[in-house]
Amino acid sequence: MKNVIITGSSGLIGSACVEKFLHEGWDVTGVDNFARAKLFGADADTHSNLDPLKNKKNFTFVESDIRNNEVVTPLIKNADAIVHLAAQPSHPRSLEIPMEDFQINAFGTLNLLELTRKYNPEIPFAYMSSNKVYGDYPNFYNYTIIENEIYKRFENTGFESFDEYLPIDGCGHTPFGVSKAAADMYCQEYAINYGMTTATFRGGCLIGSHQKAVEMHGFLGFFTKQILLQNKLFVYGGGYRVRDNIHSSDVADVLYRWVTHPRPSQTGKFGKPYNLGGMRANSVSIYETIAAIEAKTGLKANFEEAPERESDHLWWISNMSRFKNDYPDWKGPQRDLDYIFNELLQNWIDIFHLNVDLKEPYYFRVLRK
Repeated sequence: MKNVIITGSSGLIGSACVEKFLHEGWDVTGVDNFARAKLFGADADTHSNLDPLKNKKNFTFVESDIRNNEVVTPLIKNADAIVHLAAQPSHPRSLEIPMEDFQINAFGTLNLLELTRKYNPEIPFAYMSSNKVYGDYPNFYNYTIIENEIYKRFENTGFESFDEYLPIDGCGHTPFGVSKAAADMYCQEYAINYGMTTATFRGGCLIGSHQKAVEMHGFLGFFTKQILLQNKLFVYGGGYRVRDNIHSSDVADVLYRWVTHPRPSQTGKFGKPYNLGGMRANSVSIYETIAAIEAKTGLKANFEEAPERESDHLWWISNMSRFKNDYPDWKGPQRDLDYIFNELLQNWIDIFHLNVDLKEPYYFRVLRK
């Protein structure tokens, strides 16, 4: 039986990947140091995500920092694959802790790559990168405001979505974007010049009920929670901004497909970057998000406009053609916006024991048919 190491295994994507690989018959070794609570406070603590996994056969959990070589090296020596998800995930938080952000994201990834090169260079190494590697370059394009009975958003006047050829230079990133770009490039480098089997996945808004959302990371999870609790929200930089959302189970499926059948580039080397997101079907603006939550809960959102965050995207929709071309049997994300919103809302209703009945379960499907 094959064994995969999943770093950041208690997080949203980590716990989904643990479930996916276990379901497919793998042994799974999870590695996590629960740094999210240290970075963002008690609301962000991920210990509970491991509760359903603790008694799973073939799952072993190791509490450790990914930079602890005494712990990590023997794990890598016995692994058949690595899915590296551990990270400092917030671009606004990175402005406050640039050194720690670099140490976790850039050095932590390089450390894992080097240990893998030394002790187990043949195994596939999947890295969860970020669309923030592109910095605020997406904002250099032209946008118009669409406002009608269906949409209330920015729309790109020239592109349906962004692919991996979007430049990463000549723009602002925040330290988070820089550290993720450095790690992304190191993964490519270790494939091109050391011959390792790597790929990077430039995720956008990754979402699911296991997301321990806070204001600095996880907008959709945070918005659903705040509106249900009738707490005030701050909309940074205006509500016309667009994000595409992909469910954690769909992310895990993409990563599993690559790990089990890695695809090289046309040069025969690995290291491909893939954009990863919900694409146009799962795209939604901040204003559209608020309207959907209000419709599904019957509650009114209390929000206030706030200044724009540094190097934030006005509009992001992922082009996943590269992944689709490499994996033609992939049917795209299976969880649509209604599923994502309904799951998030019901999760908070259950956690906080709220007297709220969900309405309009097919809100987006009806609205956009």
